[in-house]
Amino acid sequence: MANLSEIILNLIGSDVSFSDILIESEAPIMLKTSRGWVDSGELSFPSWVEISEFLDGIDPGWNKDIEAGAINKPLNLHSCRLRINAYLAFGGKTLMASIRLIPNKPPALVDVGLPAATRLLMENSSGLILISGPTGSGKTTSMASMVDVINDSRNAHVITIEDPIEFIFGRRKSIFSQREIGVDCPTFLDGVKDAMRQRPDVIVIGEIRDRDTAEQAIIAGESGHLVIGTLHASSAVGTLSKLLGFFPSQEREARLQSLGGSLVGIVNQTLIPKKNGEGYALAVDFLANHKRQHSRALGDADKLQASMDRNEDGVSVGLSASVSKLIQAGTVDKAEAAKAVAGNAAVYDKIRNL
Repeated sequence: MANLSEIILNLIGSDVSFSDILIESEAPIMLKTSRGWVDSGELSFPSWVEISEFLDGIDPGWNKDIEAGAINKPLNLHSCRLRINAYLAFGGKTLMASIRLIPNKPPALVDVGLPAATRLLMENSSGLILISGPTGSGKTTSMASMVDVINDSRNAHVITIEDPIEFIFGRRKSIFSQREIGVDCPTFLDGVKDAMRQRPDVIVIGEIRDRDTAEQAIIAGESGHLVIGTLHASSAVGTLSKLLGFFPSQEREARLQSLGGSLVGIVNQTLIPKKNGEGYALAVDFLANHKRQHSRALGDADKLQASMDRNEDGVSVGLSASVSKLIQAGTVDKAEAAKAVAGNAAVYDKIRNL
């Protein structure tokens, strides 16, 4: 009987298109596809012991560490890289692992589905680029695609701060320092603070989670570095509100003024299942501020959103226009698109009325 490692390799080598594997002791192995979670079809239900043996090969100390919380570990394979998050559930009675598949090479911007104007953002030598969206919306992949463009075009020192390291970048025009939380630095905040003393040209922050990291990201963007960071938000305007929301009300006006001079752009992402069933299409709420053309409106959410929706600068794109384009091209189904944007009432209504 195949062990768990062999089963995972067989699934990766199969014709099934999926992004994640969910393993639970004494339960079917599940795959995340564009249509949701499906049974892998594997007849073997891995036991606690089998999952333990698999984790032993990745992190010999996992058994003790998992008692304090979930553990994140990468695993390099010949065909791809895995991000493995192992954890206990159901009162410690069940051992589980969520496994994300990461390609060995970041996809090109055009293959990700990012607007061509994304390249304009990265031509800035300093400032702040934010990539946002819910969990599983492809933020890390888009970030890696942007970094790969920099690697092809700029002689730069790029420092990434990640939990864990996902895409591995080889030197082309840029040189890299990739740092992992819990291994190379304790926290994202410490990683960003350290980076400021390590002569970077570009700083990549895997996730902006708190006030202090947000503050350091803004400071770094104002200090002559190009900063690319991710956070969770439901729209481009909402991303700005989320970032400012990390700060007390008495500080927000000062932070807003800082962003007026340093914010380069925001890419908010929504993934919609493709009509042909082969993966997802990317829809974006895309705010381009590379010429600081929207800086005066950053404090007025309604005005900023209206400007994006009308495409006043010829570059920024509202989510409704992005989704509509995918529907009209036949890439996604209208009902699936409406479902994907159901949390955004204004965009949902526009899609339903197409």
